[in-house]
Amino acid sequence: MTGMQLYVKFVFTLSIGLVGLGMVLTVLLETVLREWDAPREILRWWRHLTHGRAHASSIRAEDILLELEHAQKEHRYERRLPAGSIDQRREEMRAIREAEERLAAPSAV
Repeated sequence: MTGMQLYVKFVFTLSIGLVGLGMVLTVLLETVLREWDAPREILRWWRHLTHGRAHASSIRAEDILLELEHAQKEHRYERRLPAGSIDQRREEMRAIREAEERLAAPSAV
């Protein structure tokens, strides 16, 4: 085989390999990063990086709380809570309600 034939064979094999690698990476990245919104994440990172609070005394507490609430709503991922934690929360609420009822009852005074 001449040098030119070896070169053509190498380039052909390389091109097929790169096409295959591209297909595999495309499928893998679409599967793994399917729900990732890159522009939104970059914008959020940039805002967080450049948002300075040099004049914190002039910022109202309500504004900070509203900003935090908005950030939580914007970046919340929907997931289901385990049934145990829901039952535990219900039990805690029931205990609080019973304690409040006992304190509010006329016999407790």
